[in-house]
Amino acid sequence: MKEKITPLFLKLKTYWKTPPKGYQVSYKEFVNLSMGYGGISFLSVLITWTTIAMNIPLMITYFKVTSGMVFVLTMLGSLIALVRSPILSMIIDNSNSEKGKFKPFLIWSAILTAVSFGLIPYIPQSWTENIVISFSIPEIPILGVAASNVSLSTAVVVMFVLLQIGTFFSTLLNQAMAGIEQTISSVAQERANIGALRGLICNIPSSVVNVVMPAAAGLFFSAGAVTGMNNIWLYRIFFPLCSVGGVLFVLFAYFGTKERVVVNKKYVAKVKFWEGAKELSSNKYFWIITILTVVVGIRAQANIYLWVCTYGIGGKAGDTAMAICNIVLNNALVPGMVFGPLLIKKFGKRNCLLVANTLFVAMVAVQLAAVNNPYLILVCIFFQNLCGGFYYISTVMVSDVLDYQQWKTGKRLEGFWQNYTAFISTLIGLFTGMLAPLFLSFGGIGFGDDINVALQNHELMVGAFKYTTVLALIGAVLSAVPMFFYDLTETKHTNYVRVLKLRAATDNYKSNELQDEDIVNVKEITEEAVRDNNFFVLEEMKKYSFLGEISAKYDEAAQRIKEKEEREKMEVQERENELKEKVRAEKKNRK
Repeated sequence: MKEKITPLFLKLKTYWKTPPKGYQVSYKEFVNLSMGYGGISFLSVLITWTTIAMNIPLMITYFKVTSGMVFVLTMLGSLIALVRSPILSMIIDNSNSEKGKFKPFLIWSAILTAVSFGLIPYIPQSWTENIVISFSIPEIPILGVAASNVSLSTAVVVMFVLLQIGTFFSTLLNQAMAGIEQTISSVAQERANIGALRGLICNIPSSVVNVVMPAAAGLFFSAGAVTGMNNIWLYRIFFPLCSVGGVLFVLFAYFGTKERVVVNKKYVAKVKFWEGAKELSSNKYFWIITILTVVVGIRAQANIYLWVCTYGIGGKAGDTAMAICNIVLNNALVPGMVFGPLLIKKFGKRNCLLVANTLFVAMVAVQLAAVNNPYLILVCIFFQNLCGGFYYISTVMVSDVLDYQQWKTGKRLEGFWQNYTAFISTLIGLFTGMLAPLFLSFGGIGFGDDINVALQNHELMVGAFKYTTVLALIGAVLSAVPMFFYDLTETKHTNYVRVLKLRAATDNYKSNELQDEDIVNVKEITEEAVRDNNFFVLEEMKKYSFLGEISAKYDEAAQRIKEKEEREKMEVQERENELKEKVRAEKKNRK
């Protein structure tokens, strides 16, 4: 056992502060990024259990939402999002802080996210009885929708306002963290490795909490009128803990990561929203990934395990099933994250995602055939999550496409990408938002019906399972299509990055800001292009007459970089020796 552990320990020790050869991120920085995402994982617990949806216990029992209410509030939220997206885009993509483009937003957005979502369970229950708005939804015979009445209480209105405030800051936090991950390295394979391994680590907080919560619900909240996951005190206990954990963990990313955008030293981010939107609109890869994002949201309707556990199984057995599902279903994502980097290296991102999406379709089809068997539904959801574990590959693709966009236009558009995607998704969401209530109505649950009551009727429950899965199957089929049109290969991306490094170096040379890393990049890229007869890079080289002058400085630059690395290693060794001496002295004193 010792021989197996020692090489791993040595590798961890060697690369803790110094990245492996050919990579840019040390293990310590990777851990800090993962811990920062762990903060988002903590905060995601608050967001998950306060989502205005028809399968969230807090919503259907405490706030008493109906499918019509969900539809109306979702549409209103979408309209607000149309305003939110341009604001967030301009905030992020015009950031020029000395601390980086993204890091300045982390701390305060995490705090405001925690406060906004954390207050929701503390809205007084008496407010749920005070109706402030009431309106009718007319009959729509062609769609089989019956006339219904929708009422909004004071509690729902306040909850909705807090959600919108929290969503603004949580979106900013997520985009800032995603921006750090997208720029933490310019090496595509390293980004793929980071995306996969980071996903394994960062989801631990929410996975643990989402297991403990149902277990606590069954152990301590099994008596009384409102039991299990429906008891409001469960959320009043766990939300403050997750809020504090979320903010503290984000500090690791703030203090322990570095943004590495391949731009010249004089680059200043300044892009107008509609200018960025126009440029992204001409990028076919943007549309491929955006369409994928939208339809993946529709196929996610297949994950009805909360309904299955609460109503299909029910009682203490349902609480137990939910606790098990929160362990097993979340861990079903792990194989995709573990083996994803290896499969990407062998088959490419496109092929991996294409196969995973196709298998997802098959498992939703099986679920549709098993709507009368709650346990078989859970098995299908497990395999769907197994395939869904590869979906993170699409976020790695975004980083590749952003490099392509910079090569094409000269601009970095991380914030615009995220928010323009959100803008487009929201526009589409104005139409897709009515799909879930509509398909529920096909199953017999009207827009104004109390979902909690309806799902306790076996016939209505099975109808809800069936038609929600039909909707998910449509989304799953559509999610398998976009990857057929994605042709940004790993080889193409590598060439784009090489060209970007050449451009950054030549711009720095012209402005007398040339760095040793620029010199080494020029030397290695130009020699490699000539050796491999890389037409793409050779064409870029023709644009500059002074690459030879930069390459001539290589020996001195390489020597300075080597000396710097040796100094850093010596400093690390000195600290380790000092620590060893302290340990020896402490042992001696004890004797």
